[in-house]
Amino acid sequence: MRYSFPRYETDQLVSLLGSKRSLQEPLRLILEELLPKRRPALFLDPFCGSGAVSRVARSLGCRVVAGDVEPFAFILNHVYLTLDNSDLAPLFSEMGGLDAYLSMLNLQGLYAATTGAELSHGYLSRYYAPKDDTRYDGERERLYYTRFNALFLDTVRDEIEQSWLSGRISAVEKAIVLSSILYEASRRANTSGSFTAYLKRFGSYEGTALSRIAGSSELSAPMLPEDDAVRGSMHVEEATSLVKRFRADICFLDPPASIHQYGSAYHLLNSITLWDHLAPSSERDAQGKLIDRSGIRSDWKQTHSPFCSLKQADAAMIHLLGSVDARHIVLTYPSSGILSPQRIHELLGSRHAPVRVIPLAKRNQGGRQPVSGVKSTIEQVFITGKSPSVVLMVEDSMEKLPHIARLQDLTCAVFRPSLDQGPLKFLGGVLLEELPPAHELLAYDVDTLASLVQKVQSAQCGTLEDSLDVLVDALDGKNPSPIGGKGRVRLEKRILSLLRRSCDASHHEQFDALFMRVCAKVQGNPRMLALGRHLDALGEAADHRIGDATS
Repeated sequence: MRYSFPRYETDQLVSLLGSKRSLQEPLRLILEELLPKRRPALFLDPFCGSGAVSRVARSLGCRVVAGDVEPFAFILNHVYLTLDNSDLAPLFSEMGGLDAYLSMLNLQGLYAATTGAELSHGYLSRYYAPKDDTRYDGERERLYYTRFNALFLDTVRDEIEQSWLSGRISAVEKAIVLSSILYEASRRANTSGSFTAYLKRFGSYEGTALSRIAGSSELSAPMLPEDDAVRGSMHVEEATSLVKRFRADICFLDPPASIHQYGSAYHLLNSITLWDHLAPSSERDAQGKLIDRSGIRSDWKQTHSPFCSLKQADAAMIHLLGSVDARHIVLTYPSSGILSPQRIHELLGSRHAPVRVIPLAKRNQGGRQPVSGVKSTIEQVFITGKSPSVVLMVEDSMEKLPHIARLQDLTCAVFRPSLDQGPLKFLGGVLLEELPPAHELLAYDVDTLASLVQKVQSAQCGTLEDSLDVLVDALDGKNPSPIGGKGRVRLEKRILSLLRRSCDASHHEQFDALFMRVCAKVQGNPRMLALGRHLDALGEAADHRIGDATS
């Protein structure tokens, strides 16, 4: 198994209905063509949801202004769109740093989950999980989480709330760790796409689902962009109100297109965010079965969206499009949505002509897939403004997108020292730098791109040990490729990131081996004094974490 670093755009994304994660690469190509070439662009995303497209825009250098009405979406996107890696180091000083605080939370959660005792502050474990993970009744108990994970999430969430109320952590620090809890809560849920219903048993359909649902929760630091990323802003505001306040280069519109209201579909993520312990009904019928099986929050209508209404969607779209002030609008809407593609085109064309439409196949995420093949829907991408090349670029290049997407993934990998490969450039011969512009990659035919991907993949490091050795040797100048000041900083960050993510109290022997392996290469080397200081700090945090685990 080859090792890759997580990617800011794709890692730690909460799975939501209508998520554009599977369309990130074609949307990246579209945005690259539309962005102004000589100045930073303002990217407006008033229906940001999970933040999948806003993260792509931020990676492209845009100043992102995002909005959503759901509390959980605000927390997630506030962290991932307004912060970068440089913000994390000085935080959580009272807790010994972010790594130490996450270690403490994970240990507390694991202890509570392992002992299985009833919690006085329990919420998920009381209302949304069974009393026993091996013997449960889905008609008399809600099965949104295993009891193990519900106890973990209850414990860490309450600890965070108490730390914030007592002033031991700030609002920003609370948001950072809360974003990690929300990701775990989404990942471990016993559902098939939303929280309107749970599966009849844990991991009903596939073994992979069971490993996800029943796997042990663990909080990790957010994967944020590098220190020079443009900072965005996040707003809890209705979409039409938000777009009126900004003149954008690109306004990305991804309005709800089905009758499913997000306040009800993701009520548990909002409950975890608010932590107001709003109890669902426990009323039962004569057989003792729960009458309110779903346990949806009673106040979910507070974030009711007219775009989810068969009667109100058309008027809401008219009002929204009449409020947008942008050089380009990129609007995504499924062909099976409440409004027809013809109606969307008509409404856009009346105020924002010219309008071009690109149909993209989108694989459905969540739920059981058909045996006959991949289940997909057609997502219509409407583009306004004068950009004649963008339609041909995407429509004629669909077969190239998987190869370009794979190259994007490989920007997070570590490679054995190699020379530049065609259009690709390597930092120190071991890290793939940013890819060339889309139009340059698209100029290659499919076979050439496929060959390029295969060639680069063959040089990818296969283990954590190999990755660390290669990175440290490059930092020491043992490779022929020269490295500048910024390049050295980037290599150092990759080394620390790799070590930090292996620093798990339950696998401390592996971490010790990796840590000592790097320290042996760095100690006494005048070329790596800065890395040595960072290693000292990481070692102290790891000692604290592992010491707590074994005491």
